Amino acid sequence: MSCTGAIGVMGPYGGLTANDATQMNWARVSLDKFNQEHKSNFTIEPANVDDNVAAGVRNVRRFVANPNVIGVVGPTTSVVTRAVGPILDAADLVYVSPSATNETLTDGRLKNFYRDVASDAKQAPAMGGFIAKHLKPQIVLIVTDDEVYSQDLSKGLKAKLDEFGVRSRSVEITLDQTDFADVVDQVDASTNVVALPLVDVAQATAISSELAKAGKYPELIGGDALFLASLHAPGAFVTTYASDLSVEPSAQESVRLYQTIFGSLEYFGAPSYVAMQIVLEAALEVCSADGEVSRAAMVEQLPKTHLDTSILGMPISFTSNHELKDAPIHVYQSASGGFTLVQ
Repeated sequence: MSCTGAIGVMGPYGGLTANDATQMNWARVSLDKFNQEHKSNFTIEPANVDDNVAAGVRNVRRFVANPNVIGVVGPTTSVVTRAVGPILDAADLVYVSPSATNETLTDGRLKNFYRDVASDAKQAPAMGGFIAKHLKPQIVLIVTDDEVYSQDLSKGLKAKLDEFGVRSRSVEITLDQTDFADVVDQVDASTNVVALPLVDVAQATAISSELAKAGKYPELIGGDALFLASLHAPGAFVTTYASDLSVEPSAQESVRLYQTIFGSLEYFGAPSYVAMQIVLEAALEVCSADGEVSRAAMVEQLPKTHLDTSILGMPISFTSNHELKDAPIHVYQSASGGFTLVQ
């Protein structure tokens, strides 16, 4: 009998930008491919949730009340993960996030939380180290928005710059801000690096454009949320846990499937594919003779589940505190038609 069960997927599919659906789309591709390969009948229970805590709580309660839901991919943001984690834990639901990066999420308080990406504890130092070693900084302007991801990454970045003795100052914007004259005004001759640990790629693009219009060309560097084709900031660097799937041999079949279904391709959401794959592999392992999967069995199996290879170009397994083992941080540079790997 085919294995069955629903996987709750918490990710935006219509919000800040047209690219918001990329994580949900990658999860769908992963499930479809898995079902085809294993002749299983797993389904998706979608939840359109980004950083809205109330929406996250409401949808998690819906997952908990549905006995068919055996695991969760997501949440995609740290603020929602922190809020809904205790509810998922109490219901014996495992949850694997493809992008909740706050380092405190794996401090032991959330017992069933996993992530298949590096935490801010790695990304912020990687960004700061790259700036200090490669961008010849005089003064770094850190532009922070009012979302938790941006604020946490900015704090870690400033701490790393301080370690290197690099001077920095900060300016805060809001997620609904469309004019960035206040940011441009703070870029003077000695401010030769602008860090953009922002969640909205459109705002990063606008800042790059307004700087250029003002005749100012500092080095630009952003975080993983900017690893999107819609980033139009020529020469900008991006630190990210995701890989350029166009050059990953193990990803080509999945890339073709994604493009066949959805057309345009965004690499940022690829960890959602792997998060879904991990949840499904665990479910297949504990599937009973009658095709059913229990939540309790998933809690026991998930930490033991691993992938020998993945579309991210690396094996996937978890440390004792549910972090991705040997999680990498890459640095890419925005170029015409995509990104170029720098390190």
